[in-house]
Amino acid sequence: MPDNILTIKSNAKKLAKMAAADLADSVHFFKTARQMDTSEFNSDRGGHSPGDTVSVRIPAQASVGTSSFDLTGALQDVKERSVDATLDIIGTVGFDLDSQQLAHDIDLGKVYDRFIRGFVKDIAASVEAQALTKATQATANLVGTPGSTVVDPDTVLAGREKMSKFLAPKDDNRFFLMDSTAMRSAVNANKNLFVFGKKEYGQGYIGDALGYSWMENELLYQHTNGADVSVAIESTVLAPAPGATSIGVDGVTSGATIKKGSTFTIAGVYAVHPQTKVALPFLKQFTVTADVTETSGNSVTIQISPAIYSSASGSLQNVSALHADEAAVVFDGAASTTYTQSLMYHKEAFRVASVPLVLPTGAEFAEQASEDGMNIAIIRDFDVLTRKMITRIDFLGLVVPVRPEWACRVTS
Repeated sequence: MPDNILTIKSNAKKLAKMAAADLADSVHFFKTARQMDTSEFNSDRGGHSPGDTVSVRIPAQASVGTSSFDLTGALQDVKERSVDATLDIIGTVGFDLDSQQLAHDIDLGKVYDRFIRGFVKDIAASVEAQALTKATQATANLVGTPGSTVVDPDTVLAGREKMSKFLAPKDDNRFFLMDSTAMRSAVNANKNLFVFGKKEYGQGYIGDALGYSWMENELLYQHTNGADVSVAIESTVLAPAPGATSIGVDGVTSGATIKKGSTFTIAGVYAVHPQTKVALPFLKQFTVTADVTETSGNSVTIQISPAIYSSASGSLQNVSALHADEAAVVFDGAASTTYTQSLMYHKEAFRVASVPLVLPTGAEFAEQASEDGMNIAIIRDFDVLTRKMITRIDFLGLVVPVRPEWACRVTS
């Protein structure tokens, strides 16, 4: 009889490849968002660890001249921005197999099906949920009626309108992820509009309608509002300024927390067309980027996205005017209430990455493989204290909102 351990060891790379293929087949968001080029995260460095950072470039914007070809006095600095992103989407499973368990299954497929496939599926669900939480919390645009399960054509078109007004490309790279409850309502209301195909999107793909590829996903972000959803700008807490990533507010209930991922508008602060800078017929929407709790004076400073740029910021302008003192800040939905957030997005709204990991050199085996941009590592070694063969499966990645205005939540 062949040595069981050596049989497994010699096929470790195949096991890793099978795991990577299963991982890639089990995700929607990672497969439909733009994957980072390996050069962006220095893939030749020998592997990454949680907490490593990469710098992601955001495309520059320019003000377009219309009155003359004379550029005298009109030359612009190239304002290419970047975002530092942390490798913080982690999926890991550890388990032990003794020699007796392995002795009965030297067939590679059986070993994979019995001991690895289910864990890979669990990792896929976990990292997909983490990625969707981060992407949705970074998305300020929101349509729909909080608390309603109705997703009719007008709701979908309202989300499409938001994305289109901010110049998201009108191509076949627009996607719509929703859970089964929203899907039931949406498909019933839009069933005569679907075109079916695109099998490459895998399980959960429904069809194409209203300019989007629709997919069912039960891992969507559920947002719970804080205990206060109606406050006002207070300039003495923080003076309005171009490029601000925080606002000062008062009227906050004592001890109340305003939650990360909450979306809101500010009275008098309208969105503008990204190129013409003409005010659009709706208020600019913002999202809270960190929890904040009132501790004194019924006022707090809220960290927000996107940054607020007025006309003084040239090509970066994204609002009609800076926020005025005592302007109402109105959050979407009721206080302390949870809402499911379906997500519409263009492929270029987010960057995702699944990176190679640092591997040990002294283990019985340590292999990793990638499939469709999804990397997974499998490590196996002997624990002398328990006399068990310990196996671990690991994933490390990130998601970065590069153009979050090209995405929109649909709340329900």
